Amino acid sequence: MSEQRIAYVTGGTGFLGSHLVERLLKERYRVKALVRKTSDRSLLEALGVELVEGDITDGPERLKAGIEEATHVFHAAAYVDEWGPLEKMVQVNVNGLGNVLEALRGSKLQRFVYMGSAVVYGSLDRVDMDESAPFVETGDHYNHTKIACEHVLRDFVQATGLAAVVLRPPYVYGERDRHLLPRVAAALRDRKWIYLNGGLVPFTLVYVRNVVDACMLAATREEAIGEGFLITDGEAITRREFVEILCEEMGYDRPEKSASRVVAKLLCPFSEGLAKLFGAEEPPLVNRFRYKFAAVRLTFDISKARRLLGYEPRYRTRDSLRETARWFVKNRPELLAAKNLSG
Repeated sequence: MSEQRIAYVTGGTGFLGSHLVERLLKERYRVKALVRKTSDRSLLEALGVELVEGDITDGPERLKAGIEEATHVFHAAAYVDEWGPLEKMVQVNVNGLGNVLEALRGSKLQRFVYMGSAVVYGSLDRVDMDESAPFVETGDHYNHTKIACEHVLRDFVQATGLAAVVLRPPYVYGERDRHLLPRVAAALRDRKWIYLNGGLVPFTLVYVRNVVDACMLAATREEAIGEGFLITDGEAITRREFVEILCEEMGYDRPEKSASRVVAKLLCPFSEGLAKLFGAEEPPLVNRFRYKFAAVRLTFDISKARRLLGYEPRYRTRDSLRETARWFVKNRPELLAAKNLSG
């Protein structure tokens, strides 16, 4: 009789984490999810997941009791925000990862799968970039903490021999997305979307179910241990086509306005500086995070994931975007109405 596989998931109530939990259950893992007191647990409860109340910022000793029997740990919890304070991002992303790792010290864990991000490669124009590219600090808080996390994990692996794998997806989209597509949809609904350079610059996305496929491979492939992998849909799409698919499926008017990406890039530090000077709680309309999403030519080569991880995207970008948009039409009707985004 084979040993029972016990998966411990951080961020299980979130977008990616919830899809991962569903897949783990289908693969007959016993699943335990770390959940905060304030998190919406309804989906995980309906799935029958074992809930461990706590927070990655609680410290390793408090985390140890729930994580010690795990055979596989999937660390998907993170604080992602375009205008979040650095101190909080460090506390959650960097210190939180350190707490989880320390809680695992001395365990018999078979695999640790860390959900990193392609944000570590910076925001310069890159075509078919692969994992050999250097990490680039951009001054963005999320970028800074995700780079720091990779260093924390690397040092821990070198000290302990932990069997770890890092996945680095770019922009993740899909059903239950709480950040990317709702914000784009709100801008389109309110007719505030402005293309940069006509929206003709390509970029690479990844559908959430493709990321989950990569997680499952990372949990089992021996060749993956100690490696980091870019994970995408394996194809690029222009911003204009991305937006027009959403417009077609969600009933928005197609935007026609366009501005120079050179001008937008020059405005970013000025507008961000003013916002910080006046203590703005919301990000300025023009900022580096939005500029990167709207204008940077950023495509990735996933040859390494195909070769060592055995990863092959099952879901294509255009079809998956349409499926996602239809899910939003059914489940987020406020995004279809002419009023401010809520929820």
